[in-house]
Amino acid sequence: MTKKFSLILIVTVMSIVTLFAEGETTKAAVGTLTLSKKSYKLAHAVAYESTTGGEEEVAVVLSAQPVSSEKLKKALAAEKEGGFGEFPQPFLRLVFKKTGELKHWSALGGGTTVGGSSDGTGELKLQDGHVVGKASAAVDPSALIPKGFDVRFSATLVKSSEELPASTAKKYGPAANVKPSVTGVFKGNSKEAKLAYVSAHWREPFGDKPSMVLVFTEKDHSKDKKPDFNAGFGKFGGAVIVSLHEDGDIFGCEVAHSALQHKNFSSIGSIHTNDFTFENGKVEGELTTDGQHDTFGETWEVKIKFVAPLGEIPKEYQVAKSTETKQASPKSEESEPVEGDNRTATKPAAPGLNAKDLALTKDATDVEYKSLVEQMSFKSKLPVKSACADLSANLKAQGWAKDGNDLITPNSSILNRKRGSAKLTIFVKPEAGGSEVKMMTEGLSWDGQ
Repeated sequence: MTKKFSLILIVTVMSIVTLFAEGETTKAAVGTLTLSKKSYKLAHAVAYESTTGGEEEVAVVLSAQPVSSEKLKKALAAEKEGGFGEFPQPFLRLVFKKTGELKHWSALGGGTTVGGSSDGTGELKLQDGHVVGKASAAVDPSALIPKGFDVRFSATLVKSSEELPASTAKKYGPAANVKPSVTGVFKGNSKEAKLAYVSAHWREPFGDKPSMVLVFTEKDHSKDKKPDFNAGFGKFGGAVIVSLHEDGDIFGCEVAHSALQHKNFSSIGSIHTNDFTFENGKVEGELTTDGQHDTFGETWEVKIKFVAPLGEIPKEYQVAKSTETKQASPKSEESEPVEGDNRTATKPAAPGLNAKDLALTKDATDVEYKSLVEQMSFKSKLPVKSACADLSANLKAQGWAKDGNDLITPNSSILNRKRGSAKLTIFVKPEAGGSEVKMMTEGLSWDGQ
């Protein structure tokens, strides 16, 4: 049965508050979430009223990265329609009864989604529009997916009669006079590559939001005109290239490391930011996989802190503002194109997703781009059906929707996807015990391919 949710958001409490023990202070949240042998620190909390099956509840979302107003609005709208809200990964969502008992929980991090009810305990106190609480679930190391958490939180509850406050406008300004710096660990198969250089650049919008790319390399890339593209192919030694939004939400990641057999690959879902900020002409924060991450049977990990200057968004990378149609009358003769008409045709609001940022299977290898015909191909160790399932999930997370019915068989499969005006026709067939995937694309950007 589809559950309908009536939800209202909460304002994140960023100030220091007292939790439980006298003298113990923290931010809005403190604690850890464990998923698949990885531990994530959670430092931010939002809370909102919820109703399931007529029963009033209080939902609390704890995350490593602050949740923007825009992200919350989108999540609440999805939950109101009976879907699931998306929050910056990793996150833990706790649902309490109005009497204070923990009802159930769910969590997402590193591409793993889990949930439960009987394996968690917690309590919540509501007083004067403020919630304070704690919750925990013991980790069973022998479980197929070890999971658990131990958290405390404090947040101001916004009731159904209140509205979500607007986000504070970003102060772009000129690039700050700060020296780029990066420190930390970057390893491939336990061999370290020292990332010594970092730069931040604007890129084409993604998901109709301003987007940037951060480039971390062993060798100096400051004079390269396309460092994000060339670093991905090892031109500057070991490298990590991430595409993300202003709130630190990552939607693309490329890795290059000489100690890995697959020296360059894409890895989405295994990496996230902590304490990410973009303000007054600079970006800074932490980039981490929270320990080793397995890819193609090999391991890699990154945990680095960085700061880099980044000024105003160039005009060509600004999100185009939609304009409302002034004429609301039914179709007229003027609405149809006329032969010989020299009026400029309507163009897409913003450049399309770059082909190199397209979501693939988690183990994609031998990726080949053919910009002339706007096609690409890659290989996977997964059998056809599994490759289709993995690819479909990753594309869905990137905003792609089904365009008609999929044809999936063990010997040959065809998938059709659309995202705005962009389209994908995907062919998957068996290859050397795994799969070969060919993708014909429409509406993607092929700049640099």
